[in-house]
Amino acid sequence: YNRLFDRRSPLEKDIAELVQKGMHVGKDCSIYSSGGFDHLYPQLISIGDRVTISTNVTILAHDASTNVVGCATKLGRVTIGNNVFIGTGTIILCNTRIGSNVVIGAGSLVTRDLPDDGVYAGVPARRICSIEAYREKNTELRNTRPDFSTIRPWYEWKNATAEERSQMRDALADGVGFI
Repeated sequence: YNRLFDRRSPLEKDIAELVQKGMHVGKDCSIYSSGGFDHLYPQLISIGDRVTISTNVTILAHDASTNVVGCATKLGRVTIGNNVFIGTGTIILCNTRIGSNVVIGAGSLVTRDLPDDGVYAGVPARRICSIEAYREKNTELRNTRPDFSTIRPWYEWKNATAEERSQMRDALADGVGFI
């Protein structure tokens, strides 16, 4: 194995290094962020199966602010269940557990445990609704809004033509669509 010919992306290399140092990552995960993961204590981070972690997410397993008041650095595990979506810019603090079947909105601050089957958002993150209510709302909305997956699958939109991009922009002038 020659590191000069390692064709993994910098993100893939970073995740592999964290896993090598003890972070657990389950099956079928999509991780688009790693720079904010706790590189000092990755062994305290556990990510379940089918988890999506968006860009600019921070996961901390330690809190050095306690040094200001004469205490040692506080440590705590971060456990993320199965079938979880973590939105862009979310910060997850040490000693928190995120249950399974959870959606965390962009820009949220997770300061305490988030139970299973819920949608959470805000600073600090609070429960917005059940995962079932979220599914029902978006299923109903999807049935009435444009579906761009009939033009291209989501992963091929980077190759869309100028006309396809224009069609998307025009179709979304009055709201959301799906892909």
